[in-house]
Amino acid sequence: MKISEAIQYLDLDDQTIIHSLASRAGLNGDATVDQLLTAYPNNPNMTRDERLALISLEHKRPNRFASKLSFASRCEILALYRKGFKREALAAMYGLDRRTITHIYTPHSEHYKNVRQEEKAMGEVRFREKYLTPTLVEKAYTYNQENRKEESVNNRQATNKAGVHQMRGQMCDYEHRVVIQWREPDGDIEIAGWYYMDLDGDDPDRWFCGWDKSSLKTSQACYDLAFIEIMDKGKLG
Repeated sequence: MKISEAIQYLDLDDQTIIHSLASRAGLNGDATVDQLLTAYPNNPNMTRDERLALISLEHKRPNRFASKLSFASRCEILALYRKGFKREALAAMYGLDRRTITHIYTPHSEHYKNVRQEEKAMGEVRFREKYLTPTLVEKAYTYNQENRKEESVNNRQATNKAGVHQMRGQMCDYEHRVVIQWREPDGDIEIAGWYYMDLDGDDPDRWFCGWDKSSLKTSQACYDLAFIEIMDKGKLG
């Protein structure tokens, strides 16, 4: 995403700081956010406000992973999902937000309809034959082998943040009702642990956790993840 597009989601003070940082780096509004972030690695001379402005630029831009995802990659994701690959694994493999994965396979989602239309037009068998290439199958198999680990025991008694919260996350313009709850394996849930549900987001009936599973350990960890991940309806894709 271009700086000129992403900056509109920042507070006015942060916008001024970003303009200044871009100018010092010799960049203009047509440069990308990633170019600006690369231009400012961990520098001890940066001020607190400059660091915070860059953090806001990174995390407030909507759908920040979508530009990396080609149509063919989206079709690969849907084909792998049909073969049983879970949302969290797909997100980790492709370096995507889990919500992007959800929108790809959800039948009535307004996003990525052309992927599901491709599958319908070709038929599931031909669709899988086309997109589940030997290279992709090898990549998926390798990922599975490398991530077959025993999960750390998650603490059901860590109930400090259990319940319903009014939360305005870092990518939200209004407060959301967020439920933090311990869940046992059931349907999409594979591992017992702490999950959140954003009642005012795009998927109000779906439970979420972090792709690395660390948010499953305690209700506080789940709460912290929700604050980072939740976003207003329609901001994704």
